[in-house]
Amino acid sequence: MRLRAGKADRCPLGAARGGDGGRDGFTLLEVLVALAILAVTLVALLGLRNRDIMLVDQARQMTMGTALARMKMVEAEIAGFPEVGESSGGFGEAYPNFSWRQAVLPTPFDYVREVQVFVTWTEGAGGEVGLISYVFQEE
Repeated sequence: MRLRAGKADRCPLGAARGGDGGRDGFTLLEVLVALAILAVTLVALLGLRNRDIMLVDQARQMTMGTALARMKMVEAEIAGFPEVGESSGGFGEAYPNFSWRQAVLPTPFDYVREVQVFVTWTEGAGGEVGLISYVFQEE
């Protein structure tokens, strides 16, 4: 008795198993959907990257502004008991985008002055940081 090969044995691999007529791979629709998902994801990631760069720049500007305001406040405290009034200026060529404003205000006590220092910058979105301190008259 001789066995004859059936139709399934003569078909290429996978053709008789899946019932899809022998087609392997992806359809054009599946490829287009995958590309659309990839495109949306990449656009979102690029937007997050740009936002991150902007936030890092803002943090850098605020940190620099705070350091410069602290420097001006220390100068005011070292100078001694200040006169009531306002003054302003820049930080020279080292920090061309930064400027400062200082206000010395009276308090209910003659031996205490309120010193306000504000540093503003124009780079990026711009901004301002302020410090307030009290200076006492030495006796």
